[in-house]
Amino acid sequence: MAATLAIDIGGTKIAAALVDEMGQLSHRRQCLTLATEGAEAILRRVIALARAVLADAGGTAADMLVGVGTGGQVDPESGDILFATPLLPGWTGLPLRARLAEALRLPVAVANDVHVMGLGEATQGAGRGCRYLLCLAVGTGIGGAVLLDGELYQGAAGAAGGLGHVSIDAIAGRRCNCGGVGCVEMYAAGPALAADWVAAVGAEAARLYLGKPPAQIAVQDLAALQTRGGPGADAARHALDQAGRYLGYAVASLLHVLNPEMVVVGGGVAQVGEPFFAGIRAAVQERALPSVRQTPIVPAALGTDAALIGAAELARRRYGGRGPTARAS
Repeated sequence: MAATLAIDIGGTKIAAALVDEMGQLSHRRQCLTLATEGAEAILRRVIALARAVLADAGGTAADMLVGVGTGGQVDPESGDILFATPLLPGWTGLPLRARLAEALRLPVAVANDVHVMGLGEATQGAGRGCRYLLCLAVGTGIGGAVLLDGELYQGAAGAAGGLGHVSIDAIAGRRCNCGGVGCVEMYAAGPALAADWVAAVGAEAARLYLGKPPAQIAVQDLAALQTRGGPGADAARHALDQAGRYLGYAVASLLHVLNPEMVVVGGGVAQVGEPFFAGIRAAVQERALPSVRQTPIVPAALGTDAALIGAAELARRRYGGRGPTARAS
């Protein structure tokens, strides 16, 4: 089978590449999303980028498939965007699969970007060989993907995997942007983690320690601080560990519901490594039943390639007859 055209649409950038069945990428291109220009402008950039990749590869193969991962909730059958946050303004309601299929004259499959990230990690990454896998993406928000018996589980309306909205304190917890209370995203995602550190050391001290306004402080700043030491380093280490523990409380509940073989954690926050992962594992040891307590919790392996690799796999499974990932021997 020919390589698959894969597209990853995010609020900041759009990436596209050809991906073969071994997960190898070629002819990769990317551009800025420039999301504030609206849905039609974003779609034009997606189509132009896809055509550029195809042109680089020498034109369109007769059996070429297209797989797309995008921000937002996606209808699993129609490929329409059921809901998207303001990071992709005007994206809600867009018939994305139909519009791309018409423009590119190729079969197109579309799913949520974290869903395809999980599919990529399951087929070519840290979860390769696992038929039951839980994948988390921890960055500005928290998303997830679930693999059941080797198949991506999207739910009845494509909304499965909204793991950032598992509540860890439904009574007195923090109010979430979704309207809920105590969602783990409000404790373990990047903005919450950074805000907790600023609150612990004080705004003026935070500015002094890192040389930037508190509103601009990111998780990567705290990771660097706790590594090099100095004023604020102990508080940074505590904030990273505590955010991991908060996430671990949610993971423990999910282990009881899903009983995966492995938990893969990716995204910008996860890239800081320890003590974030130590916090996750400590909370799981504290809260999970013995039968699931030893479930491996590992960093994602594919980085930003995961969504492209997973999008290609999505298209092959939908149109190419490829079955669930076989367990590694």
